[in-house]
Amino acid sequence: MRNMIGAVLLSLLLLLPPTAAALADAGGARAGCQVCGMYIDQYQQTTGALKDQAGKTTQTCGVACLLRLVQDAGGPDAFAAILVRDFKTGKETQAREAVYVLSSDLTPDMMPSIIAFATREAATSFQQEHHGELITFDQALAVISPMAMTMPTRLQSAVLPAQGSFGLGVGGMHMEMDTAKIGSESEDPYDLVVRQGGMGPKVMTADGTMIMASYGITDALALGVNASYLDKKMESYTMGGKGTAETINRGLSDIDVSLRYNLWKNTGYSQFVSLLGDVSLPTGEFDTALISMPGVQMGTGDYTLLGGLLYTYRLGDFWLHASGNYRYKLENRDDYKFGDDRGLGLAVHYTPNYNLMVGLEADAVSTDKNEYNNVDVAKSGGFRGNLAGVASWRFLTALGGNFSLKLAVGLPLYEDLNHETAMGMEKTQLGGGWFGNLSLSFQRRLAVNP
Repeated sequence: MRNMIGAVLLSLLLLLPPTAAALADAGGARAGCQVCGMYIDQYQQTTGALKDQAGKTTQTCGVACLLRLVQDAGGPDAFAAILVRDFKTGKETQAREAVYVLSSDLTPDMMPSIIAFATREAATSFQQEHHGELITFDQALAVISPMAMTMPTRLQSAVLPAQGSFGLGVGGMHMEMDTAKIGSESEDPYDLVVRQGGMGPKVMTADGTMIMASYGITDALALGVNASYLDKKMESYTMGGKGTAETINRGLSDIDVSLRYNLWKNTGYSQFVSLLGDVSLPTGEFDTALISMPGVQMGTGDYTLLGGLLYTYRLGDFWLHASGNYRYKLENRDDYKFGDDRGLGLAVHYTPNYNLMVGLEADAVSTDKNEYNNVDVAKSGGFRGNLAGVASWRFLTALGGNFSLKLAVGLPLYEDLNHETAMGMEKTQLGGGWFGNLSLSFQRRLAVNP
């Protein structure tokens, strides 16, 4: 937990002062979109404007963000005027009188792609070249969601960021296991050690500092990179529970590099199917002195490869994310192979407005036994299913983007961690406990010429 808090404080120190300086620069004259933070001057083909009943004007980067503000205010009647720009001429026109092209092959501002035209003829001409569907203002308002997308914590989303979008995040995590798992039942590790008069694990903890980055290479292909510095500790009982021993290991973990490719999305931006590919680079040390404690290793010692399928469905303010994957782990040079695993995940998110998300996420993984010199390793492999509560709060728009705090706290609901008896001794893995992470992220889209 100490590392997690330290990481977030460090993030605030690194990110917030430049933000304040940027806002003060030129008297804060460079306007940003109230919803996403993107600089208005970079989106003159698509910018929108809202004039409230008191005469105050608010600008947005494009139609999607404009519609989110209209939604958040309770509807069009909250405004004296709603203006959008003709994508071809750049001239302002009344939003209710404009014709829109939904889901073309261009995303000039934010998702979903909704592009305004002053006339049906201009919209039809654009549609013939760039595809999509012609819709009215009321139809566009019905299509929009409070958030352009939500991102699960423990699985990936089938919704990809638009081309030129990038994200940076830093945070901390804590994980703790303190229960001996006997099949699906739990037992205090001390009782197990005392009963058989030997030695066994007491509690395992892991704290880490995480760095995350993502980038939209195209509208259909996104890159992600995740790295962690971990501090792992295993406490064990010795002499039948009369003594204890402690093993500590610290270092850089394996670095994950992922690609997501969107196979299909519907015109209304409410259903998405994407492929996931991931490779873990062996940057984390595999220490042969800890060969009997695979849980405290920094890395697997070789590459691991993952393939998966992602699905996302949006219904109004709710998002459903689902995933399935298989991870293959290569045998390392020390003749040790971590078990392959199969994973499933499901997340339900609620977005009451464009700044807030709350939800539940469930994931399960079934792992094969580890192998050392082609022999199965006891106390490895098994099944673990988790449930986590998650939340995301976008608290600041600045630097052409937005800053968010993200929190996840969870615990295992069901575990079967390969309890077995060998030579009269019971062997099992540590389980139970809880996990949590807290992160600070920044997202921005670089201007892309449509």
